[in-house]
Amino acid sequence: MLRGLYSAASGMFSLERRQETLADNLANVQTPGYKKDDTVLRAFPKLLIQRIQDFNENGTIPVAGAPLLPGQVTTIGNLYNGVYAQENIPSFNQGTLVQTDNPLDIAIDDQAIPSQVINGKQVKPSAFFAVQLANGTVGYTRNGKWDLDANGHVVTSEGYLVLGADHQPIKITNSISKEDLQINSDGKIIAYPSDPAKTKNIGQVGLALEKNPFELRRLGGNVYQSANPLPFIQNTGAINPGISLQQGFIEQSNVDPGQTMSDMMMTVRGYEANQKVLGVYDQSLQQLYSVGKLNG
Repeated sequence: MLRGLYSAASGMFSLERRQETLADNLANVQTPGYKKDDTVLRAFPKLLIQRIQDFNENGTIPVAGAPLLPGQVTTIGNLYNGVYAQENIPSFNQGTLVQTDNPLDIAIDDQAIPSQVINGKQVKPSAFFAVQLANGTVGYTRNGKWDLDANGHVVTSEGYLVLGADHQPIKITNSISKEDLQINSDGKIIAYPSDPAKTKNIGQVGLALEKNPFELRRLGGNVYQSANPLPFIQNTGAINPGISLQQGFIEQSNVDPGQTMSDMMMTVRGYEANQKVLGVYDQSLQQLYSVGKLNG
């Protein structure tokens, strides 16, 4: 009986964690470049249920066709002792690109990157903007909603410094406004593109490539970190595998609000079902306790 209690309780714990992940996804629907998390539920290792034949049973084994002998073990079936939420796996599918016409709204389009086989599985590499975090380390994000801070540095909406192809923060001189900037598909930043006499190249956006994005660790929101620094496609000898930038666009999160709400409702129903199972077991244990108390 206690096995059923453990199974129902494990289901409730797992569904509670899944509901938290879905709620976090839904809260970031409007976060530029956000990648949703999917909760992976796995069953505990199954147990093989067997019984020993007694001296009064006769029969035959269907497969071997041999008679059953007293004391012989026969298989009844398998028993699963509930499920657990093993991990949250991010989905790095491309989000929808929405036009804003803001000069410092930049979106990554990496759908042309070919998939690769890693450890026998098809994995699609992903491109990221490199940013400098508050502690000086490098983070990676798809958030292309940028602005200029008081010192002329290009920063994300969270305040992180955007790194250029030279691995240094991008700085725009005070005499150049963001309306005077053009960022082409390769990430080159050009000032005064409409005035040939003043046109000049003032930098390039750094684009980092992760061959297996599932190895990244989420720091919070839509910022990730890697155990080892990711290579830039602008590094010497590197080749652009099919990445382009779109100025005046932002990449929306890849969260589907309708599907997420539907998943949350199903998760609640599953939680309530496990809760009812626990209630039934609790009533049975109370009756068993009452019977034992009367007989005692």
